[in-house]
Amino acid sequence: MSNTIVLLLSIGSPAMVVAMIAAHGLRESKDAYTGVVTGRGVRSSTGTYGPTGRYMVHIRTDEGRELSIEVNARTYRSLAVGDRVVKEWGRRWPERSD
Repeated sequence: MSNTIVLLLSIGSPAMVVAMIAAHGLRESKDAYTGVVTGRGVRSSTGTYGPTGRYMVHIRTDEGRELSIEVNARTYRSLAVGDRVVKEWGRRWPERSD
């Protein structure tokens, strides 16, 4: 009986973490908006494996919402303050509007 409990606990915890990460990614891809980049920045921290950077973009949507979004390095480099952006449903990050 106790071996079954240990087995369930050892499998259940990693499965919950994976489910939480997947749910976060799905929530990001379901959002859609247009707006303007109002700021950007990099948050750095040093961990066990060395320095890491989190690329942040601040957006004011056309509906008036203020968003702070963590993006990948490629998206961060492609956007500047004042750029119009479009975030389409199903996409992970916003893109510059043409």
